[in-house]
Amino acid sequence: MTAASLFLGLAALFAFTRSHWLDDWDSVNFAFGLDDFDVTKHWPHPPGFPVYIAAGKLVYRVIADHAAALTLVSALSGGAVASMFYVLERRHSDWPIALCATLIMALSPLFWLQSGLALTDMFGMVFVVAFLLVEGTTTTTPRGALARRVACGLIAGLSLGARPHITLLIVLYWCFRASGHVDERHVLSAVLAFAAGIAAWLIPACLATGGAQIYWTATVGQFEWRFGRPGVSVLGTPITGQYLFARALALIGSLGQAFAPMHLTTSHIARRAALGLLIVVPYVVFAWRGASKSIARPYLIASAVYLLMLFILLPVRHLRYFLPLSLVVGWSVSGYLALFHRPMVRALALAALAAVTVLPSFFLVGGLGKVPPPVAGLAWVKANHPAAMLYSDSLRRHADFYWPEGETVSEPKTEADCDQFRKSLASGRPVLSTNSKLCGIDGTKLVEFKRDARIHDKHHTIPIFEYGKSAGHAG
Repeated sequence: MTAASLFLGLAALFAFTRSHWLDDWDSVNFAFGLDDFDVTKHWPHPPGFPVYIAAGKLVYRVIADHAAALTLVSALSGGAVASMFYVLERRHSDWPIALCATLIMALSPLFWLQSGLALTDMFGMVFVVAFLLVEGTTTTTPRGALARRVACGLIAGLSLGARPHITLLIVLYWCFRASGHVDERHVLSAVLAFAAGIAAWLIPACLATGGAQIYWTATVGQFEWRFGRPGVSVLGTPITGQYLFARALALIGSLGQAFAPMHLTTSHIARRAALGLLIVVPYVVFAWRGASKSIARPYLIASAVYLLMLFILLPVRHLRYFLPLSLVVGWSVSGYLALFHRPMVRALALAALAAVTVLPSFFLVGGLGKVPPPVAGLAWVKANHPAAMLYSDSLRRHADFYWPEGETVSEPKTEADCDQFRKSLASGRPVLSTNSKLCGIDGTKLVEFKRDARIHDKHHTIPIFEYGKSAGHAG
């Protein structure tokens, strides 16, 4: 009853405070995928997140609004994750502790914000907590143990089609929990169930794309492009000790920011990393010592490997990548409260923890109800310069959705591109960009749209510059 009430209450809260727009350019790709799933067009980008798109399509049938449907999927997912976490925590704690742990986790800034954005992160967490719940189920018969392995394998396989990043976390956790007592027949049944879970979304995705070869080529191409980009992946950057150290500091700083009650400045990377450690370490220590340590400890170890994957392959600045560690916040509550024995002291300690963990959310979630900078920027261009040519890498995908009648092109990168850019200037047509300097020519800033980067760090600042006879000079 409590779990159901948590789901209904939190899902309603998340739905009420969720965004009404497509905040991220990936959100735009997901929106196009609801109408026409095609990874070759990046609708959405490979591997296509077909399980997430399927969930979005179901909601989209009821709510004929792309952004509303996708953000509602996140809101419902947030409620589901919280209610399942409560059931998981009840196996180890009394209901008051389990309830407090669940609410503190669910109302923390990272969790609440991700429950209101049109992205796959919170939907992926449904599979993480569902796996923890099923894997920890006690069975007394061989048939029951087989059913548990099959269910775990299916959940893990489906998670790969929901959000591939978290499949690594699930499989690692499974391996750490199973270490020391592995039967070859058990492994085979789990692997077969995992393969069946993958096939359930991979076959429809291949058919929708035009065949397995096309899907495979598009997916491999996406990963080659991503892993080869300097600054995004270690694999695409000349590796030096200084670079690795700076990237490690950036990762720690971003991890700390994901759970910090205040903004951590990026102007001093070492100080940001030190503050990040001070913020994260207590959560880890209390979770390690808490009532749910049989689950939290292997999960923390698996999370360390997940962070290593993030360090090597993905941009370390995006806070949403740390959402799987929000469970650690919930697990830390029992370990923290165990320090206090008197009811009054424990109540004060709980209030202090809630103030640090939950209170900042109320200063941030309101930002979800405001037009995000990419959408606001395009609306301004559409209202003030409808005939303009817009050169923008950061707005190009949003423009496909929010300004399809306009002309938005990539920023010039070659001399041929610059020749075309100069022709655009000579045509007398208004020329705008989100970049302050193109082809050696400075632009004049007309307007800037900003919001707190903790709400969503990608596209949190969108400036608009004008180019032309009165807009700048040759650099």
